[in-house]
Amino acid sequence: MTTPMTSAPDRPRIHFTPASNWMNDPNGLIFHDGVYHLYFQYNPEGPDWGNMSWGHATSTDLLTWQEHDVALMFDEDEQVFSGSVVFDATNSSGFGSAEQPPLVALYTSASPRGQAQALAFSTDGGYTWTKHGIILDRGTTDFRDPRVFRHGTSWIMVTVEALDRQVHLFRSQDLRNWEPLSVFGPYGAPDGVWECPDLFPIGDRWVLTLSMNPGHPTGGSGMQYVVGDFDGTTFTPSRWDWLDHGHDYYAGITFSGLADPVMLAWMSNWLYAGDVPTRPWRGSTALPRRLALRGDTLIQRPALDVNAPAVFEVRDLSLGQGRLDLPAEAHGAALRIQARIRPGESVVEFGVRGSDQDGSGIRIAFEAGILTVDRSAGSRSGFTESFGERATAAVATPNGVLDLDIWVDSMSVEVFADGGAITLSEQIFTADEHVGIFVRSSVPGAVIEHLAVTDLSNAVDQ
Repeated sequence: MTTPMTSAPDRPRIHFTPASNWMNDPNGLIFHDGVYHLYFQYNPEGPDWGNMSWGHATSTDLLTWQEHDVALMFDEDEQVFSGSVVFDATNSSGFGSAEQPPLVALYTSASPRGQAQALAFSTDGGYTWTKHGIILDRGTTDFRDPRVFRHGTSWIMVTVEALDRQVHLFRSQDLRNWEPLSVFGPYGAPDGVWECPDLFPIGDRWVLTLSMNPGHPTGGSGMQYVVGDFDGTTFTPSRWDWLDHGHDYYAGITFSGLADPVMLAWMSNWLYAGDVPTRPWRGSTALPRRLALRGDTLIQRPALDVNAPAVFEVRDLSLGQGRLDLPAEAHGAALRIQARIRPGESVVEFGVRGSDQDGSGIRIAFEAGILTVDRSAGSRSGFTESFGERATAAVATPNGVLDLDIWVDSMSVEVFADGGAITLSEQIFTADEHVGIFVRSSVPGAVIEHLAVTDLSNAVDQ
C-alpha cells in the first residue's frame, strides 16, 4: 500500500508528515536505485508516542513523498527504536547474494531488559524486511541509535550511551560481529542526554552531530555539531557549535548512498511534541539540507530544487521608514523568500503568515547583529506552557549585507542566514487564511538589494 501526502488545509506542503498517527526521528535514510527512502519512528496505533516502529516513505526529489506500509513493526519482544540502513553491495553480511545484495538495517531493540542493537535485512530494495535479531549488546539500559557507514574495507558503527553522554564506535567486516574501537565524550554543551549520533566526512574533515535532550539554549531538545578528524578508529574534535538555533530541529541524520551529505531531521521539540494541535497526524520532518564547511563552520542550505518562477521580485529598493506590504500575488501558505538587504542603522523586520485585519504574523527581525524569529504574535501557543516564543542568533553581515533565505510552510518557518552559517527552525500554528507578508524598516536608510518570493505550493503536485 502507498499513500500520498494528504491535503488537509493546514498540512505542510513541502514537509513530510505521515497520513495519520505519531512520528518522530528520521531513521535509516538512504538513497538507493534513484529513490530516497525515509524510515521514521512511528506509532501505527495512534497520535501519541508509543509502540515504536519504523514507518516508511519514498521520494525521487525530496519534495513529494509516498507513504508505504510499516517497514519494521513493534512486537511483544521489542520496540523498534532509531537506527540506520546501508546497502551491503558486496553481500558481506550474507543476507543476500552477489546478484541481489541486501539492504541492511541496524536499529535499537528496546525492551524491559534494556537497549541493544539489532539487525534486519531487505532483498526487495527496502520495502519488506526480515528481522535477524540482536547483534550487539552491552547489557545497559540506554545504549542506542546506531549509525553505520563504510570506511575503507570495514563497517563502522557509531552509537551512544545516552546518559553517559558518550559516543561508542565499533568495527565490523560482516555487519554481524562487532569489535569496540574507541569512546568519545562528554564534549560540548554541558546538559542533556545524547541521542542519534552521525559521523560523516566533508572534504578532508569529519563532522559528528548529536541530538541533546534537554539543554538547547531555547529550551528543551536540540542539536550540536562537532568538527574534527577521524582516523578509522578515533574521533578527535576541534570545535563545536549549535547546529540550529531554533526550537524545532532534532534527531537529524544524513542519507547513506550520497556523495555529499544531506541531512533530514524531525521538526519538533520534546518539551511539547506530544501536545501540538494537529490531527490526524502528529510530527513532521524539517527541510532536507545540504551540508558543507566554511572553515570549521557548518553550512546548511535547503536541498530542494524548486524551479517555479518568482511571483514577486524587486531590486534596489529604499525602504525608507515604515512598512511595505507585499501584494496579494506574493501571499501564500508555502513560500520561499530570498532577500539581500543593507540594513544600515535600521531594525529590519519581515512579517510572514500575517493577517491584514489584526496585524498578526511571525516576525523575523534583524537588529544590531542579532536575528530573531518571534512566533508570539502569530502562532497559537495555548496548547502548552512550554511553547517558547522567540529564538535568536548572532548573524554576520559581510560587506554590510544581510543575506536571508526564508522558507515558510503552513506549519513552519525555517530561516537560513549568512549563506547557511546560521539556521533557525520554528513550528507555527496559524489560521489557514493568514498568508500575508510585509517588510518594515525602523529608520530610513535600509536598502533591499534583491527580494524574490516564490510560491512553493505551485511546485508540489498534491
